[in-house]
Amino acid sequence: MEAIIWSRVSSQSQDNIRQVSNLKQVATDKGWTVKRVFEEKVSGTVKSTDRKVFNKLLEYLIQNDIKLVLISEISRIGRKVVDILTVVDTFHKRGIAIYVQQFNMASMENGKENPMVMLLLQMMSIGAEMENNLRKARQHEGIQLAKMKGVYNGRVKGSRTSVKVLIDKYQNVNDLLDKSELSVRRIAGITGHSINTVRKVKQLKEI
Repeated sequence: MEAIIWSRVSSQSQDNIRQVSNLKQVATDKGWTVKRVFEEKVSGTVKSTDRKVFNKLLEYLIQNDIKLVLISEISRIGRKVVDILTVVDTFHKRGIAIYVQQFNMASMENGKENPMVMLLLQMMSIGAEMENNLRKARQHEGIQLAKMKGVYNGRVKGSRTSVKVLIDKYQNVNDLLDKSELSVRRIAGITGHSINTVRKVKQLKEI
């Protein structure tokens, strides 16, 4: 079966190497032929139809009659429930299945929706949006607390990066700090950033 890989990261400082490499291995193991790889560097909160890479991806699928899209996890589609479900519905109406490595299952089998995957997909979509909203709330609360302490006064003259921009820049570090109990040194090793960078992001999150 012919397939395409769809990979997304949130910021320009991140790379798609791990996602693409893992999905290529999956395709090899399952005997699928990867015809093309589409890589996005854009926030998952941006509507899919407003993303250039997604529109090119959809056009390629239609023109080449490819029926399988490989993604690493649901949140790679986006961070909003409505958008994720809209993308899935758009694909399914054209008979295009989505293989989710996170589940090791495809959203369609023999032209029919896989009910288990659809249930997991809806649950994880809600989780992705909630996680994004909670992260924003934590950042806002941190800034407000810093202002009360007199520590934070917005963008400092001469400073080129605000708290939120800095955290977004190191989204992979931020995700591991949120989702794991790994040490600062271990996170630095996994993400390829310095220990000082990881510590800085951690301190900003704890303000």
